[in-house]
Amino acid sequence: MRQQALWVAGALAAAGAVIAVVLTSGGGVPGATAAPGPTTMGVEWRSFRADVTGIRPGPDEFSLIVQVALPGKDPGCVREPRIEQLVEAKTDIRADVVYSTRPAAGGCQDKVPAELRLTTSGPIADRTVVLNADTGSAWHKLGAGWGHCDRQGACAPPADHCDAAWVGAAASAAGAESAGTTRACDPGWLVLDLLLRQAEPPSRTVFRWGDAGWTSFAQVKSAGCAEIRAAEPKFPVALCKTLPAPA
Repeated sequence: MRQQALWVAGALAAAGAVIAVVLTSGGGVPGATAAPGPTTMGVEWRSFRADVTGIRPGPDEFSLIVQVALPGKDPGCVREPRIEQLVEAKTDIRADVVYSTRPAAGGCQDKVPAELRLTTSGPIADRTVVLNADTGSAWHKLGAGWGHCDRQGACAPPADHCDAAWVGAAASAAGAESAGTTRACDPGWLVLDLLLRQAEPPSRTVFRWGDAGWTSFAQVKSAGCAEIRAAEPKFPVALCKTLPAPA
């Protein structure tokens, strides 16, 4: 497995950057221009840096999907989650990941997952990504996924094949619009329910582990093992016998 390093930092948004908001599966966060709903909020909206929880490859070499946790399930808790102050250099990419909110009496304490697309003018390649000026938690490309290096500077792909970096890379490689729902995972096999096309129901994609990471070998529509084991008889029954239908 090839090891590579990329940093992710948060600071600055360039004029030509294209930014889109994509909700995670199961997300409850409004899109970038959602109107405030009923709430106990104050009047003034203020911008804050978002909590970045992960990064996964985007649909092309010019984009990354930044995973964040935003406040509150109330539509009035947050609006305009976005990437600002994007600055590109030869070795790194820096940006701020922000949202707007208003002071509340306590209705926006819960965290809700969401995803933002970060788009660059040049290929992301092996550049480090720094988000919200957090150089201590810079993001690096580690094999097929993204992660952090340790304090000694050692950068290695996560040992856990079910780590979010590997699963996110698998979802992106399958062309999914979000990270999807992990239905089963062990060191050799992975089952994801993914939204591949907006107008279609979720699709179940099954992967096997190899030298290059997760590789898909089947898309199935039914519950249980029948379709999966028809495509790959070696797939463990224990991982699929209780699977519900794709959702």
